[in-house]
Amino acid sequence: MSVESGWEKVLPFFTEEIQALILDPTISDLMINGTTGVYADRGGVVEHIPLTSDYSVERLEAAIQRVARMMGQDLTHQNPILNTRMPDGSRVAVVGAPSAIGGPTLTIRKFNQWFTTDQLIEKGSMPRDVRDRVVSFLLKKKNGIIAGGTGSGKTTLMKAILDHVPATDRLIVIEQVAELRVLQPNAVRWEAVDAIPGQVAIQPSALLAAALRHRPDRIIFGEIRDECANDLLQAMNTGHGGTLTTLHAKSAWDALGRLSNLALSARPNINHGFIRSETAEAIDFVLYCERLQSGRRRVRELISVTGYDFATQSFVTEDLYRADDDAATPATHTHAA
Repeated sequence: MSVESGWEKVLPFFTEEIQALILDPTISDLMINGTTGVYADRGGVVEHIPLTSDYSVERLEAAIQRVARMMGQDLTHQNPILNTRMPDGSRVAVVGAPSAIGGPTLTIRKFNQWFTTDQLIEKGSMPRDVRDRVVSFLLKKKNGIIAGGTGSGKTTLMKAILDHVPATDRLIVIEQVAELRVLQPNAVRWEAVDAIPGQVAIQPSALLAAALRHRPDRIIFGEIRDECANDLLQAMNTGHGGTLTTLHAKSAWDALGRLSNLALSARPNINHGFIRSETAEAIDFVLYCERLQSGRRRVRELISVTGYDFATQSFVTEDLYRADDDAATPATHTHAA
């Protein structure tokens, strides 16, 4: 990490062994479970890291407080949850007392390296024809979702795909915690802000509403987590094409249902079928990625969304690609589920 990363200001508060783990470029996620154990994700595989020297809860709490205050926040018994980022883009998540038992839980997600789509193809993360089809969708201003579980590579995949967006496009990138590195010169990055003393919360939905007044060619929404899904659907269905977002889901098709359910949480009195049809109208494709037991991340599914069937109350989708357990083979049949 460079000296501009910000870590140099807080590293002395950690023990030397933990400092080395924070700076280790082979670790993507570092998990400190209070004083009960340290774990690290290397290459998609989580391993226990034995330490030669102990550290106290007090020292760990002091280090976390230093990180929080450096980012203009504070961790207290009244506000024991912290989600922030370091200047180098590393994501820092904390749960402290009184919720955390055995000392505060600290998880650091580092973005040591960003990959191009060519590199992801070479690594076996996705076939070339899948990349080409998704890029074609983007160039045609189609709207898409990148779905997957935690640690499946959604953000890495999104960044690689965004590299193919024309440099002339104006992008407005909205994230809960800013982490994407966007190459387009006419791109602005906005970050949601939690409420802290002296600062009101700035919700993603407010940033999304503001984005419509700043002449975006594309809206890039880091991750859909709540009822702002409804605002995003409305934006996509009123002419804002080329929108891309990520979503936690267990399959490409499940992502459509989850997006609909999140949108319904903002409008619970609206007919479910109507919201689901709005989802089908807004979303053109879903890319689903997963992390295998070996730690390798790959694209498992690519579907296109062709409509919504009110009679069967189901999305109508077409499988453009589906990897099986043995090999990645394309499929091109239509189904409604």
